[in-house]
Amino acid sequence: MNQANVAIGNFFFKYRNAVFPAVFAVMLLLMRPEVLLGSAALDRFLGQLGVVIALAGELLRLATIGFDYIDRGGKNKQVYASRLVHGGVYALTRNPMYVGNAMIAVGMTMIAGAPLGYLVIIPFFLFVYQAIIAAEEAYLRSRFGEDYDAYRRQVNRYLPSPARISGAFAGMRYDWKRAIKQDLSTIMGVLIGLVLLPFWRTLFLGGRHAAINDLPVTLTLALGVGALYAVLHAMKKRGKFAS
Repeated sequence: MNQANVAIGNFFFKYRNAVFPAVFAVMLLLMRPEVLLGSAALDRFLGQLGVVIALAGELLRLATIGFDYIDRGGKNKQVYASRLVHGGVYALTRNPMYVGNAMIAVGMTMIAGAPLGYLVIIPFFLFVYQAIIAAEEAYLRSRFGEDYDAYRRQVNRYLPSPARISGAFAGMRYDWKRAIKQDLSTIMGVLIGLVLLPFWRTLFLGGRHAAINDLPVTLTLALGVGALYAVLHAMKKRGKFAS
C-alpha cells in the first residue's frame, strides 16, 4: 500500500471537519455556475440528477448507520475501530459511508453547475476519500489481521457484492433512532445545500431580480430546515433517540 497515500488519508481524516466545508465555501465564492454546453435541458437534467445522487448518498449513510454501526470520527481525530464491522451494508461494500459521502459531494457539485466544480471539486473529493480509505484499510489490517484480510477477499471495496445481498441483513433490525442521532448534522447539511445551491445559481444566472423573486420560497425552506434541526437537536439532547 502506498505509504504517501496513507499519510494523506490520515491528514484529511484528522482535519476533514474543517477542510471539507471550507472547500465548498471556496467553491461558492470563486466558482460561477453556467448553463453547461448552452443547453438548458441538459443543465436542468444534470441539476435534477444531482439532487437524486445527493439524496441517495445520504440514504446510503442512514442505511449504513441504522443496520450495523461503525465508530464514526475515529478516536482523538485518528482512524480507530473498536471492532471489525461486516454486517448490514458493510456486508455488501467495505466503504458504504465514503461511497455515500462521495455521492453527496458529486450531487451537490452537479446542483451547483459550476464547470470548475466538475474539474476541481469532484476530483478533489474522490482523491481525498480514496486516501482516507487507504489509511483506514492500513489500520484495519494492522489491528484485525487475517480477519480483515478474509473480509476484504469477500466484500468489494466500493461496488456492492450482489451475491451477498440475501444474507446481509438476516436477523438485523433497522435502528432509525441511532441513524438520526449519529447523522443529524449531515442530514441537515444536505437539506440546506438542496435549498441554497439553487438560489445561488439563480443569483448568478438570472441576476438580482430573479433571485429576489425566489427569495421568499428559499427563506421559507431554509427556515423550515432550521426549525427541523432545532427540534431534532433538542430531542437528541434530551435522549429521545436513545436506542
